[in-house]
Amino acid sequence: MSNNIDQKANDYATAPVPLSERKGFWGTAAVWMGWCISLSAFLTGGTIAAGCSLGTALAAVFIGNAILVVIGVLCGIIGYRTGLTTYTIYRLIFGEKGNVIVSTVMAISLMAFIGVLMDSFASTLHGLLPWFPIPVATCLFAACILSSAINGFKGLRFISVIAAPALVILCVLCFVRTLMQPDAISTLTTWEPETTITFVTAVGAATSTWIGGATKTADLTRYSKKISHVVGGAALGYLAGAGLFEGVAVVCAIGAGDGNLVNVMASLGMLVPAVFVLGLALWTTTDNNIYSAALAFTDMSEILHLKISRKIWVVVCVAIALVVSLLGLSNNFKVWLNIIGTTSGPLAGIMISHFFIIHKWSATEYTIPSGFGITGFATWILSFLIAQSTTSPIPTLTSILISFVLYIVMELLARYVFHYQPKGSVFRIQENK
Repeated sequence: MSNNIDQKANDYATAPVPLSERKGFWGTAAVWMGWCISLSAFLTGGTIAAGCSLGTALAAVFIGNAILVVIGVLCGIIGYRTGLTTYTIYRLIFGEKGNVIVSTVMAISLMAFIGVLMDSFASTLHGLLPWFPIPVATCLFAACILSSAINGFKGLRFISVIAAPALVILCVLCFVRTLMQPDAISTLTTWEPETTITFVTAVGAATSTWIGGATKTADLTRYSKKISHVVGGAALGYLAGAGLFEGVAVVCAIGAGDGNLVNVMASLGMLVPAVFVLGLALWTTTDNNIYSAALAFTDMSEILHLKISRKIWVVVCVAIALVVSLLGLSNNFKVWLNIIGTTSGPLAGIMISHFFIIHKWSATEYTIPSGFGITGFATWILSFLIAQSTTSPIPTLTSILISFVLYIVMELLARYVFHYQPKGSVFRIQENK
């Protein structure tokens, strides 16, 4: 891991975050919480409410997000221990050359997803304010996310510390106003959907929304000072962030007939708060995804000996996402969500297996294969193909579990049957006292 570009100025995109640069609990937890609050949480809550009773829907939201806490904590602890981004961690598994493929694939898939989020902002804002041109809204939103993402973790933290509490207050306000509507309480207590969905399907909906993000939590937790900060941040992000908004969306969908909090606020005469919720919720989600994509491209460029800083990649990523959105190339949200989930899910399972099972948790040295990590690539490809062929209601979670087990099998075969030992440089964990 070279130092051709000043690592502090580059937000430690390809080097461990020094212990002296780690942040306090709220510094990372606020970013995590802001990241998980998005328009997709509203849509997920409405979808679950349409097929479940109130109690079942709320239970599904809680369990689905509890699963995300577990995955986020496991991936986050690896980031905390190594101080590395998700994509630099992958070097230890897929090798120096192999990680060019992994980083590029993940960065490109994120680009399309970011375009989807930009399009969601512009379309919804146009629905609230029909006179506001969609192209102008898209460009304005792009400028906002660029302003925070280009400043790295510092920029994400600044906007999230403001946005997270504000979003929670607005969410609670919408919840209270919904309950104050005539017959809202009786509607909630007697609600029975015309077409029901299974509880597992409802849990799957709650999990699938953010499981892709949960696999990239090392990008945030590399700045954490303690493991407890990782656990607390995950709980706030998924339970008090995404879970809270999905739960309120469930109540609004049943009590007010619409699970989209932005629409509910507007219908209750809260147009200005609705615009704030729309902007802040998508801003804190999209800039995190831009940040993650830029880290992936930065890791790739360093391996290829290209002196391109993270800030330049942020500008490139925003520009690509802007084009994707303006040209209407990101219309199918579910398709892109599935692609990201089934490509990143196996990577998370492999990473968790590599650090918790294949190597002792107390290990302080790891080999970075100089070429390609054969077992990692074989597991990634097979897990993706198996996950695509299953009918699981939670395909990403299925791919994580499959890759977790399959990577152990591949490593055992490589070591004890083929006597394969990767050769390369050594990465050492910083001592945390």
